[in-house]
Amino acid sequence: MQAIDRTLGPLALEQIVRFSGAVQDFNPIHYDEAFAKAAGLPGIIAQGPLTYLLALDALVAANGVERIGSFAVRLKAPVQPGALLSVSCTEDGKVSLKAGDAEALAGTATGAEESAR
Repeated sequence: MQAIDRTLGPLALEQIVRFSGAVQDFNPIHYDEAFAKAAGLPGIIAQGPLTYLLALDALVAANGVERIGSFAVRLKAPVQPGALLSVSCTEDGKVSLKAGDAEALAGTATGAEESAR
């Protein structure tokens, strides 16, 4: 696995709303600030699958889809619009996505050759 350290420029509310439409997830916590806060959240949050896909996309961009064997992560913290995202992956496959200073996702990735064993 190729090591990476990439910044994915601040997450836009538009990205979250477009993803809501694409996956038909119209939970107001993804677009309505007052509703999200009333639900106990710090504000609007991105969907977990969007966070996952942003990290995976960075790995695919660095390694090529054919070189990714597995990708297993867990969500650790919500991601809000405006957060500067950074994705890192070590050569041994430890993956992290940070939203600002908070780690929002962590896990592992393996290369296709490792998964074939």
